[in-house]
Amino acid sequence: MTCPACGSKQMEWGTEDIDIPNFGKVSHYYLRCRDCGYKINDFAFTGNNPTRAEVKIEKKEDLFTKIARGNQARVSIPELGLNIYPGPVAETFVTNIEGLLERFLRVLPLFEDKERVKEKEDEIHRAMNGDVKFTVIIEDPSGVSHFIDGKDEPNISSL
Repeated sequence: MTCPACGSKQMEWGTEDIDIPNFGKVSHYYLRCRDCGYKINDFAFTGNNPTRAEVKIEKKEDLFTKIARGNQARVSIPELGLNIYPGPVAETFVTNIEGLLERFLRVLPLFEDKERVKEKEDEIHRAMNGDVKFTVIIEDPSGVSHFIDGKDEPNISSL
């Protein structure tokens, strides 16, 4: 196999099954170039029970609730009109709700309607300051996405 970065024929590849906290069993696929160090890592999650979970964000402290999102999950915040959809290059990530809102802020400049972008930025900043109550919903056909550190909190429910 040829390295896409340096053209070397010194690519090694493999798979390994590992257990990742908060996700469970996954298959890790990798490519590494022995010459230049180029690497690609990908993970296949073995969830098999579709899930839907939601968390109510009612105060600033709730922004620290963590979310583990698998690449097949849809994440939505209906009150803010925000959605992350699964797709061929969808990312798996673990962050907190504040980090989720920051992800939305980073992509807003890509939209053309600058007035609407400014309104949405202001709305997200108000939410990040704890001035707006909202709900974060995860719907995942693979069953690997969920909220972390919230099982004892009264504002988190799995449906």
